[in-house]
Amino acid sequence: MTFLEHLYDLRKRLRNAALIFVLATIGSFFFFKTYFDWLTRPARAAYTAALGREPTFVFTGPTEPFWVYTKLAMYGALIAASPFIIWELWKFVAPGLYRKEKKLALLVTIATAFCFVGGALFGYALISKPALTFLFGLSEAVSGPLPFKIEPFVRMEEMVGFMLSMLLGSGAAFELPVVLSVLGWMGLVTARGLWRFNKYALILSAVIGGVLTPGPDVLSQLLMAGPLFGLFNLSIILVWLIERARRKKLEALAKETGADLVPYG
Repeated sequence: MTFLEHLYDLRKRLRNAALIFVLATIGSFFFFKTYFDWLTRPARAAYTAALGREPTFVFTGPTEPFWVYTKLAMYGALIAASPFIIWELWKFVAPGLYRKEKKLALLVTIATAFCFVGGALFGYALISKPALTFLFGLSEAVSGPLPFKIEPFVRMEEMVGFMLSMLLGSGAAFELPVVLSVLGWMGLVTARGLWRFNKYALILSAVIGGVLTPGPDVLSQLLMAGPLFGLFNLSIILVWLIERARRKKLEALAKETGADLVPYG
């Protein structure tokens, strides 16, 4: 294909991807209340557990609900349309790849999607409710000469933003094995080097857990730091397996050619 033919093909793929996203967005507007219900369930459960009453989400501007629902509809459309968008981009990139590169790209794409979804579900099911229960539990009624109350006044936009930040942060954190495995395959990191860094990884996991979790509470940071440290150690095993496979391949090649090849790592 010539350069102009490549540009035409790219324009075609981008046009198809944009059309799919627009159609998914239109269809997603019929389910925005379902999205809001699903997304805020941990928050509502935490609110009820901490305060013992039905939660209420408020909006401080007449257009706030509309923009919140629009944002949810677009996020839902992006999730629904992402397989088709990736397929269109793949059809543009795949003709320029060798068979081995196609298999590797497919494996990395599947692993990336799986880890992100797993991390988002982990944040939704195991981190959101404990973190919000702690935060809502800071509400109190103070008695004395001048009594006062501290009660939550939760806006729709703030609640949706908190939950989306939690899902995106935990999903991004669970990409650690994919990133380190790719770096190990490229030879930029080794299993031995990662193992030596393991003692620092525990502290770094706590720091990253504090950055990725939207709440300031220690509980959510610890709930994120634990899996991060476990994923780092899982990455060491994956990099070691990659190095082992490369070593065996070099040894087999050395036997066939009679050359003295030194395995990597």
